[in-house]
Amino acid sequence: MALNDMLWLLTVPVFLIVLSRVGVLLPDTAVAVLVLGLALFMTAGIWLRLVLRRRIFLAGALRAESPWYRRLRGGPLMALVALGGAIPLAAILVVAMARVDAPHLLLGMVLNVPVLVLLREFWSRRLASHAVPRFRAMLALRLALALNLGLLFLALAVAALFRTYPELSGLTLAEAMLSEAGRQEATSGLLQALMQLAAAKDAMAWWLGQQVLPGVIDPGLQVAGWMVLVATDLLVVWSYLLICASVLTVLHWRAWHPGGHRE
Repeated sequence: MALNDMLWLLTVPVFLIVLSRVGVLLPDTAVAVLVLGLALFMTAGIWLRLVLRRRIFLAGALRAESPWYRRLRGGPLMALVALGGAIPLAAILVVAMARVDAPHLLLGMVLNVPVLVLLREFWSRRLASHAVPRFRAMLALRLALALNLGLLFLALAVAALFRTYPELSGLTLAEAMLSEAGRQEATSGLLQALMQLAAAKDAMAWWLGQQVLPGVIDPGLQVAGWMVLVATDLLVVWSYLLICASVLTVLHWRAWHPGGHRE
């Protein structure tokens, strides 16, 4: 089962690698469809996991014949709320892939696949004597995602310390942001505008890193400062992990559902 999960999850970084190569060539319609498609897939996973947790709770709290059981089990409103959060995350991921200029992020996503599966298996075994079978798989996935998020963010923060950045010390903050935004090119006007916003954000972080952080003598504080500056990368990592979680949720939905068989 673990090997099967890895093979399915590998489709996510492979897709993102292809997107990093062709993203800037896509027209507006393709970009919009891509963002919406990724958002809907994220929403499917989020909604299914929310429904599962809600129904597990209701199964122990309410009788099945109660009208409140049907009203509270999760429906279109829950899905719409999830979609509202998934659309910006999907857009952030598409923009990040279109702008990626270093292999470490894509390599980290590929290497993360076995890490995520192994972490989920580890927590599933650790929880075997504590959680009921139908809730153990979901709880193991949540713990694996949380730990994975921390590991990936730490890896990005360390990589950020050793990257080469444009020299911005002779520019004002506004000049630095405009300069980096002007470097962004894409066939899609929508994608280009989003890439320019992301580039301006990066330029602000780089400018602060070059103008403010060098004055901090304590190396520990410098590292902490850089981690704050790259904190926005958490959204990219979280978007990627949500897609991975959605793949696992769709694969195992029948086994995880309260009415399905037990793992």
